[in-house]
Amino acid sequence: MAKKIFLENRSETILFTLFGISCHLKDYRLSYYLNQKLELSFAKMDDFQGYSFYFCRDEDSFNSYYLLGNRGPESILLPDLKQTDFLLLLEGPVKKAQKEQLLEKVRGIQNVLTAYEVRFETIKNYNLMLTDLEIHLMNILREAKVKYSLIKK
Repeated sequence: MAKKIFLENRSETILFTLFGISCHLKDYRLSYYLNQKLELSFAKMDDFQGYSFYFCRDEDSFNSYYLLGNRGPESILLPDLKQTDFLLLLEGPVKKAQKEQLLEKVRGIQNVLTAYEVRFETIKNYNLMLTDLEIHLMNILREAKVKYSLIKK
């Protein structure tokens, strides 16, 4: 008789918070102002499917920040958010007071029209976008590791 193997799916739930930012700034200017206001250090990474992409890891709060341009040369990354110019994705645990404080700081940046929290339920295929973003970041980090190991020898 054939044996049946049952696999348990015990994937940990990763907490994501998404903020939409509408402004007339270029991506590098916005990342500069976010670095100043939020005391972070966003670094430019390879573009994500033709959209600007910045990444920052905050070791103190165990959070990762992703800044994505929502507008590409010919299309919009999330068509459900047509009025949004940039997406600030926060990975990790965040309290409600921290969210409000972060939004106030972002709204305080010159030329930022508005910043708001986006509910994932309002976005179609957000899981696919998060998966693609994770794969993109893993590829970037793997390439950086290979380049570093080649230089080290």
